[in-house]
Amino acid sequence: MEADVVWRFSNRLGNLLGDFEEVGISPRTSDEWRDAGQIDRKMAIMCYLSVFGWLVAYRCPRAQRGTLTTFHLRQMTLVTAMSAVLLLTQLLMLPFLGWSSLVVAGVGLGLMLLLRMLGVMAAMSGLHEPLPLVGGLARRLFADL
Repeated sequence: MEADVVWRFSNRLGNLLGDFEEVGISPRTSDEWRDAGQIDRKMAIMCYLSVFGWLVAYRCPRAQRGTLTTFHLRQMTLVTAMSAVLLLTQLLMLPFLGWSSLVVAGVGLGLMLLLRMLGVMAAMSGLHEPLPLVGGLARRLFADL
């Protein structure tokens, strides 16, 4: 059931963004596509691309979730939490610093975007590459995820 959800979402995402052939993860209907490694890698990529992708990976039973998906799910959870804290901090600083607090928030959110891009590249390569600044912390905080 979950594999079909991943397949349908990756097809829609492929139609929207273009062909994934360049990185070797194009959606296929053959038995080769259904390989656990391919599904694991696609779910790891989906963690970074949208909230819906993160929810699909999170709701997948732990027994069916691969190590790559779990690794990137932990990291993306921390990056999302840090983005929310940064946004809340910016809103709280607004009365004191005025609109200049937007500079601080812009730099912080730019850093979060950079971390997401690094995570997507690692997930596309199938690597368990920890993100700078947050990789080790995500492993410790979300060990049971």
